Amino acid sequence: MAAGDVTVLVVDDEPYIREVCARALERAGHAVALAEDGKGARREMARTTFAAAILDINLPDTDGLQLLQEVRRHNPDAVVVLITGFATLETAMEAVRLGAYEYVRKPFGAVDLVRIIERGLESQRLKGRNDELLRELQAANEDLLAGQAQMRERVRVATEDLTAFVDLGRRLSETSELPETLRSIAQAGLQVTRARAAAVYQAQDDPPALRGIATIGIAERDVVGIELPRDVGLLGLVAAERSDRIENDVLSGSIADDEHLSFLGVQSVLASPLTWGDTVYGVLALFDQQDGGFAPQSLDLVRVLSAQAARVVAAMRETPEEEPLPRDEDGFVDLAELL
Repeated sequence: MAAGDVTVLVVDDEPYIREVCARALERAGHAVALAEDGKGARREMARTTFAAAILDINLPDTDGLQLLQEVRRHNPDAVVVLITGFATLETAMEAVRLGAYEYVRKPFGAVDLVRIIERGLESQRLKGRNDELLRELQAANEDLLAGQAQMRERVRVATEDLTAFVDLGRRLSETSELPETLRSIAQAGLQVTRARAAAVYQAQDDPPALRGIATIGIAERDVVGIELPRDVGLLGLVAAERSDRIENDVLSGSIADDEHLSFLGVQSVLASPLTWGDTVYGVLALFDQQDGGFAPQSLDLVRVLSAQAARVVAAMRETPEEEPLPRDEDGFVDLAELL
């Protein structure tokens, strides 16, 4: 600590000792508070916090060792120097045990006493800086560990997403049945979003409606063949507005007031329109994200699946001879087309 930054408490019942200590400390640039006994010392401690204290062990109204403990409670980092005219080994050991920085016998040189105080203050300053650096190091280490954990999580998620698309490509290469193809796309949706269930609804024009045609994780009787209005309800609005929707609040009107979603008992929904060209062919809906809610980051992957599902639904609705899904020479679906 720089000179002038600290106040030193001097407690001694001898006026001459107090005066000598005060002059020497003030010349060194420190502020000084003086007390002749324990009562005066406590009064001074009530007024300010001392960075250092010089205490006589033998005071009229208290024991210097007791006062040492009170000063340390007042400021645990205080540099405390005990002075006495009757030094004993036992007293010195007890002083050190209680946290005294130094133990000085009378008579002593005022300059030496100031050096002891300043050495103790510098030691405390370095300790404080070391503690600060340690906290900074711990914080940096925690940030590093958190960053590593986030990176591992990103790698895990990216690996799961890639696995989902590879699995989808393999399943699509193994079947030419359009309903089974649609279920494979819905299954990939579960993998990339960690949803509990999925359903695909086909758009119908006469009358305008969404008709359930495939489901995973929900009983088919509750989705397949069910018709929903095209312009009301969360799924109907997704088709009508050609926009993705995420709803993670089961108490919101989007879910609570939707008769179909309430019937299914879903807690959260991610829905994406099945758009191909200028036509909306239906809606892909994913229900009940297992980690608490669907994230916006999932939409890009779901849009890829929705685009592929749109082609399948279009083929189911319009032309059985619709152009097949693109495949490479080995029969696998081209992942470049999916991604």
